Amino acid sequence: MTGERFQQDGARGGLIVGGDSLVGSALAMHCRELGIPIETTSRRPRGDGIFLDLFNPDFAPLDRANYGFAVVCAAVTDMRACEDDPVATRRINVDNTIELMARLTGEATHVVFLSSSQVFDGETPAPDESAATDPRNEYGAQKLAVERAIASRQLPAAILRVTKILADRPVGVFKAWHDTLVAGQPIHAATNMALSPVMVNDVAQAAVRLAVGRHRGIWHLSARDEVSYFEAACLMAELRGLPASLVQGQPLIESQVRAIFRQHHATLSSEKIARSLDMPLRNARDVLDNVFTSFAQPAAAP
Repeated sequence: MTGERFQQDGARGGLIVGGDSLVGSALAMHCRELGIPIETTSRRPRGDGIFLDLFNPDFAPLDRANYGFAVVCAAVTDMRACEDDPVATRRINVDNTIELMARLTGEATHVVFLSSSQVFDGETPAPDESAATDPRNEYGAQKLAVERAIASRQLPAAILRVTKILADRPVGVFKAWHDTLVAGQPIHAATNMALSPVMVNDVAQAAVRLAVGRHRGIWHLSARDEVSYFEAACLMAELRGLPASLVQGQPLIESQVRAIFRQHHATLSSEKIARSLDMPLRNARDVLDNVFTSFAQPAAAP
């Protein structure tokens, strides 16, 4: 329906900044499925689409752009990298991102900016879009700086704050857990770190609806609830037929993951986007079910 509405309105095509990122790739696929013409950027010189490195950007290829909307996914999302090198990462995540959006909106392009739940301190359960922000780390501070620039410059943009985004297959810590359990070795999962996961395809759908509808303001997307990483690991063992006795819970300490990266509460109130854009809100367990059951074959207990 979104694609049909886009075509009926005679709108121009879209631009995905960071088209080879996790969210950018899902966005590109979703737009193509809807029949929405899009172009993408990449910081890889030999990548698909328009070359754009936000560390040292050449905006010339985007001059006099004729895009109906742009979704800004490109960023340094590694929170430790932002903490270790705030100057270089701020150049990408803040200064040049704001310059990019100013150029695009100057050409009547509507922008969707992908922000983060890290703009909150994680102490308040399920904050809504009007809740006071208080980032505890540099990454969250950088996202908030862009949000404030959008507001102060009155840019035609929507801000989409999201929680932990999961691919449609296990990667990172989830894959490491699985491989370790299959090998008959114990895993240790945090009891004092929560996640409220969202599927990447849901993020892509939300971004497209905000873009095509030319919505403005702040919007939240997360699971309805949250689980600890220990609870997520127990669920993986249950779903994959792996020995639950090998899943050991322990609280993280500062030397493992700094407290500024750990949120006590991970869920965002997402009733606004569910009500206004008819977005489905999923339970954390259902999201994890979807990821964990995508392993190729069930594993037998050793």
